[in-house]
Amino acid sequence: MSEATGGILLPFPHADSLVATRPAMRRAQFEAIVNQLQRQLQARGCTHAALWFEDTALFSCALLGCWAAGVRVLLAPDLLGDTRAWAQADAALWISDQALSDPAMPVLRLDALTHTPAAPLSETQANTQADTQAIKRADRAVPAAADAVPSVFQERAEGLFLPLPADACAFLRTSGSSGAPRVIRKRFGQLHAEALTLIRAWSLHALPATLIASVSHQHMYGLTFRVMVPLHAGLVLDRMPSRYPETLAEQTQMYEQCIWITSPALLQRLPDSLPWSALRPRLSRVVSAGGVLAEETRKGLLQRQWPLHEIYGSTETGVIATRHRQSCWTPLPGVRLETDSENRLAVCSPWTEGTEQTADVISRSDENSFTLLGRTDRILKLEDKRISLNRVEQAALSHPYVSDIHCAPSPLAGRLCAMVELSAEGIAAFRQHGRRHVIQAVSTLVREEVDPLAVPRHWRFPLALPRNAQSKITRQQVHDCFTQQVRSPLWERCAADPSTNPSENPLPTAPDTERCLSARIPMDLVYFQGHFPSFPLVPGVVQLGWALAQARAHKLCSGQTHRIENLKFQHFLRPADPCTMTLKWDNDKRKLYFTVRTGATMTASGRIAFADSA
Repeated sequence: MSEATGGILLPFPHADSLVATRPAMRRAQFEAIVNQLQRQLQARGCTHAALWFEDTALFSCALLGCWAAGVRVLLAPDLLGDTRAWAQADAALWISDQALSDPAMPVLRLDALTHTPAAPLSETQANTQADTQAIKRADRAVPAAADAVPSVFQERAEGLFLPLPADACAFLRTSGSSGAPRVIRKRFGQLHAEALTLIRAWSLHALPATLIASVSHQHMYGLTFRVMVPLHAGLVLDRMPSRYPETLAEQTQMYEQCIWITSPALLQRLPDSLPWSALRPRLSRVVSAGGVLAEETRKGLLQRQWPLHEIYGSTETGVIATRHRQSCWTPLPGVRLETDSENRLAVCSPWTEGTEQTADVISRSDENSFTLLGRTDRILKLEDKRISLNRVEQAALSHPYVSDIHCAPSPLAGRLCAMVELSAEGIAAFRQHGRRHVIQAVSTLVREEVDPLAVPRHWRFPLALPRNAQSKITRQQVHDCFTQQVRSPLWERCAADPSTNPSENPLPTAPDTERCLSARIPMDLVYFQGHFPSFPLVPGVVQLGWALAQARAHKLCSGQTHRIENLKFQHFLRPADPCTMTLKWDNDKRKLYFTVRTGATMTASGRIAFADSA
């Protein structure tokens, strides 16, 4: 390891030292790829490049090659439309190990580079005719022999030292608490200091282990633990991610010693069928970050004597603290913690830009430990990915069907839920095509803007969102909305309907014998599920039930029903229809007369005869 921030020392002492596996990559090949990329980028005059890789070894080559060439790196967290737009606004090209679909700028395929620096990229690897010519011109500018140009590396007894410009940095894009993505700059000096601190804290420089990961190096957690730490510590990289517990376990049994770089989402899905006794002796570390591990899972792993180390931090702050067997978190050496009057945490360390305010609330046990209590913003973790609820809502609000929306963790379990107040156009679409059409239309638009995990799984369509004076919606309101079935409108007293035809209602008006109620038919009425998916309407028998229930609630009638008379269903009653119900009780005949209307149109009417009280 090197303490200097002017570059990185790769502690792989021999040309045939193994840097990565699956497939094997030796130091000589690693060096050659970095050299080739550095020369190509300088020949092209590139200043900014966007990276997207599956292969962590090639990603590491690309990162160092860019930095050595003075190129600033944009790390795309995904390939969604707004991420591509961000990359295209600042970068001159993509560098990748994959064919990107419909790229709007050139793609340099690092997996196509050979050990010969002058070998040009093939025609099929260029995205446009202009880009093909640009790459060929750049290749002609590169000397034909590898020994004609000195390597960017310096040979040392401990390994290879790569000098880097003082402004070498990477830009990461992450969710902001306001819903607008935030771009975070990480200077190499910060990443270098963080990696060295972690290596010292865990004695990783003396650990002959292969690093296996289930997380992406395109995010801050993976950048630190899959790239910077192993390169500084001389750990062997398993090049491809193992995204499932079974594949992670299978890869572990290929090596003598392993370090897992993983997440709560994977650890909480570890099946009992895994060969636990065979895995445990091979695990030097199990690192988990991206969210807090469920206590039950954590206790289970510790009981099995797994070397579990949890990481707490963020893209903005880097690593803040760790914990092993203790329940409290311990700050990493060099990290200074501050709290305000609301116990919100602020962090300062050698790898932050000054003091970084977080939205996390903590409880300080002492100077060297603390407990996490929650967050004050609208960022949450799903499957260890940071999701901005505001961003999901903003994406949905751009659809013409949506007038207002509130997203939250679903009380029905599994991802997010969305309470949506539909616009007039949305209500018309709901009435004409049904609930499924509306959900699919809004979901499709949201999926273009956010990670698929952030697309709400459960949907409700209240006529108006229950916002308070501060425009807030409580957790209890969300819970009630998704766990309580809507079986009736919210009826309110109203004046007599002026459109009522007296000949149809011959009984005189009296406060104790008549009620006039109004309501609007809920969009989420449970009876729409069967009547009908693409053309929802209120069944006639349901309207009859409402009339009887409201008459009993208002004490207009009592006793057992005897028969239904003159029952008529004359018009459809649909979602969001305004509805007026009149109820009249004839005590002499022991009959309840009812009508249901939407506007001036009768939808249902009839009489309910009651048995004699005797």
